[in-house]
Amino acid sequence: MTVYVCLHCEYRFDTEKGDPAYDIPAGATPADMPEGWACPECAALGIEAFIAEEE
Repeated sequence: MTVYVCLHCEYRFDTEKGDPAYDIPAGATPADMPEGWACPECAALGIEAFIAEEE
């Protein structure tokens, strides 16, 4: 399982679960998000705002 964490606000989403509250499907990674995508919690732009944490 991989959890992606926003570097700005520490919002987390698990690739196995996604985040239905923010319409992030299970299996999605930041690289799968459309261009211009932003963190759903703090609006930090782009996949560069996220790091992967292996759990």
